[in-house]
Amino acid sequence: MDWPLVFEFIRQRDPVFLSRLEGVPDAAIATLTAGRDVTLPGFYVEFLRRMGGSSNDYCPFGATQDHRFSAIAERLGEDDDALSSRFFPVALETDESQVALYDHYLDLRRAEDDDVPLVVLEQGVSLDLQLPVESHETFGERITTSVFSHFELRLRAHHEVVTQGCEGSGVLPRAVALLQRAGFVPVLPLLGRVACLQAGPLSVHAWFDENPARLRLRLGGDDPRALKQLADRLFADLHGARRPRPPKGPRGVR
Repeated sequence: MDWPLVFEFIRQRDPVFLSRLEGVPDAAIATLTAGRDVTLPGFYVEFLRRMGGSSNDYCPFGATQDHRFSAIAERLGEDDDALSSRFFPVALETDESQVALYDHYLDLRRAEDDDVPLVVLEQGVSLDLQLPVESHETFGERITTSVFSHFELRLRAHHEVVTQGCEGSGVLPRAVALLQRAGFVPVLPLLGRVACLQAGPLSVHAWFDENPARLRLRLGGDDPRALKQLADRLFADLHGARRPRPPKGPRGVR
């Protein structure tokens, strides 16, 4: 995972944001991991170094999920040994109005290189009484998606969504190649299931969703005509692509 590329992407869009981050000292991270006898993936360690103390209201797991190092350290003292030997908490639900609280964990047994898959576990329930729920994304993929959404896509005035049913992850590189032929370039690291691209004022977040298997493209732009032209081209060039059906409203009205 290329952290310098991520931070350059942020700097170009919000340089003040970077000046307000607070990282965690290496000594504090080392003390925590040594005490728990775990090895954390490099990408997560770098995340802690850069914004583990304060992320200036940037919430990669949602507004009610606390990812601060201080909260993580406190939770580690509460988790049972069976859980903490395999899973490491990275974001904790704080909205106590919910019926059940679910936290995000790294599944350390499945770490690959400097990244690791995410799972969801219920607070206060021992591991032998629950099964981890797959997030179908790694920590790096979550950060990449949230950075692109927070600093680029959500700021665009107009949006479109294109989905395509598929049988495997090969659909993502094919979509990326199609977008590159149309003039788009990757602006964040290309990961296994996530790609973030731009062409002038148009932005595309491409995501391979494993459950159910489908390609999902989120498009953003300030010019509605240009955005519609892009969507129409994708509908034409991606076999079986469509707009997702809107959710049902009250009494089944769409």
